[in-house]
Amino acid sequence: MTQQEIIDRLENITWLMAEVENTYVKHELEEITEALKTEFNYSDTYDQEVKEVLNYDETINNLNNIKIR
Repeated sequence: MTQQEIIDRLENITWLMAEVENTYVKHELEEITEALKTEFNYSDTYDQEVKEVLNYDETINNLNNIKIR
């Protein structure tokens, strides 16, 4: 399941809980959804920073071009 699928499913469940007026569960799900969005954004940012620091694309290209005799 992708990050977006997780968020979408949580938002659908949150909507359902609002429809049946279960405010406690709705509130908890909203908090979980926001926490996941924050974590996913942090994780994506961290991954991008690591790629930039390591010059990832060039490094992978160079590794792919290594020829062992």
